[in-house]
Formats: sequence, structure tokens, C-alpha cells
Amino acid sequence: MRCLRPSTPSMKGNLPVNPPMKKETPMKLSPPRSMRRAVALLLAAAFVAAACGGSDESPAAAQDDGFPLTFTNCDTEFTLDAPPERAMLMEAAAPSLLFAAGAMDRVIARIESFPEEYYTAEELALLNDIPALVAQHTSTGGVEISVEAIIDHDPDIVIGYDTATLTHDALADVGIQLYVMPPFCDNPPTPSFESILDEVRFYGELFGTSETANASADALEAAVASAADAPVAEGQTAAALYVSSDGSAIYAYSSLGMVHPLMEALGMTNVFAELSERVPEVSIEEVIGRNPEILVLLYDDFGLTPDEISALVTDLPGADSIAAVEQGAVYPLLFNWAEPPTPLVVKGLSELSAQITQ
Repeated sequence: MRCLRPSTPSMKGNLPVNPPMKKETPMKLSPPRSMRRAVALLLAAAFVAAACGGSDESPAAAQDDGFPLTFTNCDTEFTLDAPPERAMLMEAAAPSLLFAAGAMDRVIARIESFPEEYYTAEELALLNDIPALVAQHTSTGGVEISVEAIIDHDPDIVIGYDTATLTHDALADVGIQLYVMPPFCDNPPTPSFESILDEVRFYGELFGTSETANASADALEAAVASAADAPVAEGQTAAALYVSSDGSAIYAYSSLGMVHPLMEALGMTNVFAELSERVPEVSIEEVIGRNPEILVLLYDDFGLTPDEISALVTDLPGADSIAAVEQGAVYPLLFNWAEPPTPLVVKGLSELSAQITQ
């Protein structure tokens, strides 16, 4: 179960609840397809040149493609003999990683919808052509789907998060690799922009598209550096909040959320940074007491407008005494612009910067 949002009856959980992964499961996958799609959202695309050796060389020696590839996922080691050809996605932000790695041509099915707000028209056209599996949505916002439904599409890798039925072991038993995005592991790494760059580079290794992935990582790194060199909120205090769609609960992000380094890159100081949980519930009185000069409101309820999201906080008793509310510095931000750590967060820098400088 993925878990970056607070856990309420209508929202996704914030703390990992995945079962422990113990089994080491080497897998053999088919060779990669020859065609690569150009990387969207980046200024330049790199192309992987095919090299052919002499007739006396083995294919592995001629390609020197880095396989077999051994990697660790959620504290468990896996080995792949060849790049995956048939990938299935089950997380709305996952396509941004495959676009950056130049591997979207490997995706043969998806389990969740991909909100159009996060992708370009060209990317959406590609995503909408990918067959979608019907899955049951859980109370914490993830999905449940049977292993049999996965098998019907014959993927060699599933990328996203694990569930009660989809685990490393359950899929390995039928010859399918599960790759849990690191933020959804039981022991997630500390989120950072560097972790995003590392993940893009890893996808390049995984799919045999390192030249494209490395170029994308360099471009993303330059975009982050550009934002950090001219922070639009230098020296201001801030709080990143997730508000339930009915306004009944408020949650504050600590330094354990990806939104924390996003705010830092723009010059803000997170007033809830020291909290030990990723995103615990807090009262409006606690927000008032910390008196942030900026409020960043993360949301993923596409049925509400940004103004309606803002009102869920600004209309609460006493909220008008918060400096951010007094100064009109309340900025709703779509969830995947800040969480989990993917290339979408780099774009989230410009999205939030644009709001602050309007």
C-alpha cells in the first residue's frame, strides 16, 4: 500500500505499511525493444547508439549493457538478466520517471489513471493509449488488484507499490519482477532532489537507456540549481499542509516529506520540520501558534478548485491571524508537484515559484 498522504477514510496513508520483503529473487527477462521514445519535458534528448561487435564476440560482450543487473529494492536484493520489455505502471507519478529515462515505449498497461494536470498534451496522448486495468480502490487511496489480472497482461516488471496481494514474492512466483518506488518501502530513504536524480539514473540502468536517463538527470539538476540560485521566498517561514477534502482534519509535513526540500530550495524554513512523523495530524491552533508566513496546501481532490482548497484552512476559526493568511500567501499545490520524489517535483518548483511571484 502506498503511503505518502495522511491516513484517513478518504485519503492515502502517510506511513509505510508494506509487509517485509525477505526473498531474493533473480529473474530473467527478455531483451529490450529497439525503439526509444524521445524524453518529454526536457530541453534535449540523447539517443542510445547500437554497437555491433565482430562475429567472434558474444552478444553480451559486444553490447556491454550492464546486465545482469543486481539492485536492492526495499532492503531486498534482486538480479535481472536483461532490461524489461513489458512494464506495467501503478502510480500516477511513475510515468515521469520513465519519460525521463527514455523508457515509456516499454509500458504495456497501467493500473491507475494519470491526471492530465501533470503531463503535456503529447505525453497524455501516449499515456491514454496505454490499456488500463480495472482495479478496486482502497480506503487509503491505493488500489487492490489480483495477481491473475496482472498475469493476463504478461508484464515482466510492475512499477509502483505493493499491496496485500501484490508483493515481491507473489509476483516473483509467477515470473514477474515488482519494483516498489523507494518512497513506498517500509524504510524509505530521506527524500531529496538528489534522490530523484539517482532514481532517474537507475531507471536508465534498469531499462538499458542510461545515455538518455543521464542527460535527463543533468537537465533536472540544472533546473533545481537554477531555482535554488534565485530563491523566491528567501528567509520566509512556511508550513506545508494536507487538508482533508471535507476540512475535518489538517496534517503538517515534517522534514521527512519531499515537500520539505522543495520549500528549502525556494528559500523557506519549514516550521514543522522537527516533527518525528512524516505528516502527522495537527490542530489549527498549532498552525496559528507557529504562525508561518507562507502556507503550501497540498491536495489531490480534482473536484475542488484551488480557492476552495484554500478556504478549507482560511475559513477555520482563528486562521485569519496566521501571517500567511493575513498576507495572502496561501498557495494550493497539486499533490504530485511535491510528493513522492519524482521529476514532477522539479516541475513543482516552477509551479510554486510562479504562484509566489504572481
